[in-house]
Amino acid sequence: MQKLIVICGPTGTGKTDLALGLAKKFNGEIVSADSRQVYIGMDIGTGKEVKRQKAKGKNNSDISIEKGKGKWVVNDIPIHLYDVIRPDERFSLVEYQQLALEKIKDIHSRNKLPILVGGTGLYIQAVTEGLNIPKAPPDFKLREKLENERIEVLLSDLEKNDPQTYQKIDKNNKRRIVRALEVYYQLGQPFSKLQEKYLKIDFEVLKIGLTGEREELYQRNDSRVDNWFKIGFVEEVKELLKKYSLDLPALSSLGYRQVAMYIKGNLGLVEATQRIKFDLHGYIRRQLTWFKRDRSINWYDITMENLSEELRFLVQEFLQKEKNDIS
Repeated sequence: MQKLIVICGPTGTGKTDLALGLAKKFNGEIVSADSRQVYIGMDIGTGKEVKRQKAKGKNNSDISIEKGKGKWVVNDIPIHLYDVIRPDERFSLVEYQQLALEKIKDIHSRNKLPILVGGTGLYIQAVTEGLNIPKAPPDFKLREKLENERIEVLLSDLEKNDPQTYQKIDKNNKRRIVRALEVYYQLGQPFSKLQEKYLKIDFEVLKIGLTGEREELYQRNDSRVDNWFKIGFVEEVKELLKKYSLDLPALSSLGYRQVAMYIKGNLGLVEATQRIKFDLHGYIRRQLTWFKRDRSINWYDITMENLSEELRFLVQEFLQKEKNDIS
């Protein structure tokens, strides 16, 4: 059976750095599982561009990066599903699932190892568990009506009509709450009832989770945010605002909305920076809550000595397992 490596966990834990090392060792290619890295021009605040800056600081050597639509190539390792769409284009979970599965199939066809990497739990679940994602077309009038409601009202409505989804959903993510209600009102069935597993997943999965103590995670991400500003985050957002409306859902992403408020004069730079850090801490907590439900994840602390060597050994064992069983 074909193999798939998954590297998941909260933001700022070094998932992509680890994946690049594993891809080089095991002839692999990376598939991003991040709901914000799909956007063209959104590099620093999504963690794409910062990887190069961090690596330069470590060994004072250049990292080769080639950017293309739908794919970056970092030191000859392809990272698929970067820069898929513009920030003013819509991109659904179904579209992500189909693209990711196509990329994984293509990587397998070339006798390479696909490595799915990211912090968007629903994206990872859609790929590894074959979720039957409701194909309800967007109803923009209904969506606009729902988006104008307070989030407390939407949550109360969701709890009444789809308690199962209510228990699992990120209660701070208004877009997902609106989508769940949109599906319910369009199809007359709860979102959760329509998410039965049905796709045939014809690969064996090894899930690696990177984590750490909360304070360690917070400190690492605070440093990341400071570095974003040093390498041009404000300039990146200014360029985006020249092309796109601030009202776009993509530009409401964590980090981008606070910097946009600073550029518009609604926040000072220090306050914008602190808000990003505070909101990022909350995002980390929500990511940890999501991933902890998945008992198939093998968790590793990012401060562990010889972490890279330990994980290379784990992957090697996983890849050799079927050969050993046959012999």
